[in-house]
Amino acid sequence: MRETKFIEQNREKWADFEEMLRQNHRDPEKLNDLFIQITDDLSYARTFYPNRSVRMYLNSLAQRIFHNIYRGKRFPARRFRLFWTDELPHLMWESRQALLLSFSLFALACMIGVVSSIINPDFARVILGENYVEMTLQNIENGDPMAVYKESQPLGMSVGIAANNLFVALRTAIFGVLASIGTVFMLLYNGVMLGAFQYFFIEKGLFWESFLTIWIHGTLEISAIIIAGAAGLVAGSGLLFPGTYTRGQAFQQSMRRGLKIFIGLIPMFLLAAVFEGFLTRYTDTPPILRLLFILSSLAFVLWYFVWLPWHKSRTGFQHALREKDLPPTRQQVVSFSTIKSAGEIFSDVFTLLRRHARVGWLGILAASVLFVGLAAGAGFAGESVKFVFPDYPGGAFQGWWDVIGRNRAPIIFWGQVVLLSALFWVALRMVKREMSPDVRTSWEGSFGGAYLVVTGLLPFAVVWFLEVVEAGALLWLAGMLLLPFFALWLAVAYFEKASWSSFLRSMQLMQWGQGFILGVLIINFALLLFLFLDSSVWNIVLRFFSWLIPPDEGSMQQFFAYTTALAISVIVHFVWLLLMLGGMLHYFSSRERVDAAHLYEGISKVGTTRQIRGLAKE
Repeated sequence: MRETKFIEQNREKWADFEEMLRQNHRDPEKLNDLFIQITDDLSYARTFYPNRSVRMYLNSLAQRIFHNIYRGKRFPARRFRLFWTDELPHLMWESRQALLLSFSLFALACMIGVVSSIINPDFARVILGENYVEMTLQNIENGDPMAVYKESQPLGMSVGIAANNLFVALRTAIFGVLASIGTVFMLLYNGVMLGAFQYFFIEKGLFWESFLTIWIHGTLEISAIIIAGAAGLVAGSGLLFPGTYTRGQAFQQSMRRGLKIFIGLIPMFLLAAVFEGFLTRYTDTPPILRLLFILSSLAFVLWYFVWLPWHKSRTGFQHALREKDLPPTRQQVVSFSTIKSAGEIFSDVFTLLRRHARVGWLGILAASVLFVGLAAGAGFAGESVKFVFPDYPGGAFQGWWDVIGRNRAPIIFWGQVVLLSALFWVALRMVKREMSPDVRTSWEGSFGGAYLVVTGLLPFAVVWFLEVVEAGALLWLAGMLLLPFFALWLAVAYFEKASWSSFLRSMQLMQWGQGFILGVLIINFALLLFLFLDSSVWNIVLRFFSWLIPPDEGSMQQFFAYTTALAISVIVHFVWLLLMLGGMLHYFSSRERVDAAHLYEGISKVGTTRQIRGLAKE
């Protein structure tokens, strides 16, 4: 068919399609049919008019239709409302046994704290800290036992308290990944602390004053921690009781439910922080008003998290719980020829790690053991190498990376560069093992080349960056934004065998929004892992195994330091491997989006297949 005839035959249809795209409200079925027809016309134009303007026009039209079909959906207000009025109560009803268990563990721990304080008068100093107890005793002598709540500005105090409470609750919920064991430890620890704290004031004859002051904010705060414990128990239940699912599938479902419950607690923690920062300081308020306020807070918690779920279970929930479709676990194969979202890439990263676990974990463990061995060797050789882990959130990672420094121990700095470079090749091996033989062959090439310089320089840049940048928000943001780009750059350098031109190619392929989301998922996943090492649970684990070590103080300190350093190294190298895998998958997705190589290959085969008894044969 001549080009002019082809245009005349389809001109009216294309005009109607353009008009539909300009409308605000579109029929999804018509839009889907439109996409199919336009891609058919585009395939025809690419075959017979490859260098003509009609092909460019249809390509542009197909792109517009594609973006209209697959663009991100707006979060509907109705769904937001249903989460609070229907889905969260439904989750609480389904989790009522976990809530009862969480409350029972917390109450038991409180009693243990009280009894321990009765038996040992110095128990409060062990649990609450020497400085806090001395400060409170000084306030009691000054006639204002609750002065601690009046020392800071209300706004700053509220922000700090909100951050701390969310941190504690997040650890309580997230530690459900340890088959709920971590959650149980956190509930017991916080319960013992509360029992010792409250008995400390009872012992001083200040029960009523402390009760009316502390529980103004404590009612919501403690209730939220108990519910966060239930969320952690729910999250870990999938590992313990998978039912008819595999443990991996059951854990995905239970973890989503636990995180939804935790999200529902965020307003409670924020409100409790506002109460503590702005209201608790007014200790001269009449006792009856403070008591009514406490009872009102308790009534709200019981109404929303206990009575409302029970009531809606009797009257009926509006919708069934939304459960995401679970992917297959055994036969799932990662595709290297499709355009993927950040969430799909993140999921495929763990699919690769699961399918090639032996290669991945051997690389991670080998790199971690070698790093700790280098640190120990440098220390024995007289270098100023000593692992010191500060006791605050992020202190574990801070103490680990303080050891990395060319001026302190160059062998550790350069050793870490080599280890990160080696893990890139481990990730590459995992990706190649996932490829089909014909695809793998197409990416094979000579090993030597200038591109190897890039695979060494970028890990050096990352380690140098860790050395010179202070911990904090800047490092956190830079990690989420730059590390996915570096990972993509490494993938481009290898797969396209390019050296310095790989930077420009990476800029062309980089989708900054998608890369940032991928960075957010991976870096914040790492932060959750570090929460465990910053918690008291890790200290309990170390003390449990301390009987293996000679009882002298020096040996115990070495055991604690190097075991913690090894655990941090495992997390750091695990996250680096995730980034490398994510960068390679990001490369293939972006390459398909920009170059459409697989699409062109498919179009070139149009018309070359024929059907024999219902089966396609090339």
